[in-house]
Amino acid sequence: MRKLSSVPSGQQGVALIVVLLFLILITLAGAIAVKNSTTDLRLTTTEQADTLLLNTADNTNKNIEQVINVDKSDQSAALQKNIALSSAGMFGYFMNVGAEENRDDQIVFCYRPRGSYFFQMNEATVIDPSGGSKLVTGATSSGGFCRVNNAEDFSNARNNVMTQVAVTRPSSSMLASEPFEYVPTQRSITTANVTSSSPNFRLFSTSFLPGMTQASEQEILDCLKKPNQNAADYGYTEKDKDNNDVMKYYDQTLTQCLASKGIPAKTLVEDVKLENLLTPEKCLDYGKGDSSNKISKECQKLLNISASGVPQ
Repeated sequence: MRKLSSVPSGQQGVALIVVLLFLILITLAGAIAVKNSTTDLRLTTTEQADTLLLNTADNTNKNIEQVINVDKSDQSAALQKNIALSSAGMFGYFMNVGAEENRDDQIVFCYRPRGSYFFQMNEATVIDPSGGSKLVTGATSSGGFCRVNNAEDFSNARNNVMTQVAVTRPSSSMLASEPFEYVPTQRSITTANVTSSSPNFRLFSTSFLPGMTQASEQEILDCLKKPNQNAADYGYTEKDKDNNDVMKYYDQTLTQCLASKGIPAKTLVEDVKLENLLTPEKCLDYGKGDSSNKISKECQKLLNISASGVPQ
């Protein structure tokens, strides 16, 4: 009779423990690999979002520049420039005679590049340094802020990024400048001519991704109403329990508030100068006109005279 050999029970237990250890090691290795892959994906997404926000904010400022530096032959673009420089425009509002009290105000509007126009005051909000809103040509208290439930407020056709713009003309106390530094050469200074100086402006373009957060529309709107810089310098009134107005000050900037809600955002700040370029026209050369002894048509328009020099 043949005897069957058997493995001792102690050796079977050791083999089982070794197999279990290998399974645990394989499981841990798989978990680490998945974790690293997820981290890499998040890093890539963050970098893409940061690039998108920076490019959108920068493109907004470039378009504001193009509103002023337009081709005179483009009538539609020239109209937008005239609006921007008018008393109800993003720049002209600060350039009116006696408008010193407007310094440090902020004209806030949502950048809508897909619209038929770049800027309208009735779709903007003017905020003074105390945090209050001013009624200017029908502007509403919410007209200048981007709304996540409005597809037209998104900066692109994919409806994933928004840009809110604030234009301000800093007061003289905020600018370290020399006397007459912003007065162009060959230009007389007159109080009736707003183009007799080269005013400085400050642009805040804040781009953000509202779809990458669980924050509500109202929470986002509350953030968009906060100051762009120096939050503690801006105040607002609030009712206390006795219904009395109490002055309070902000504790966060717009960007800080969005970040606290988990909303990716980037604010691009640029200081710009509105230059008035002089283009002189030679009308006469020592009493002589052109080859036909007549004053040029350009000078006739500028001086409102006839070709022979007779006032119109």
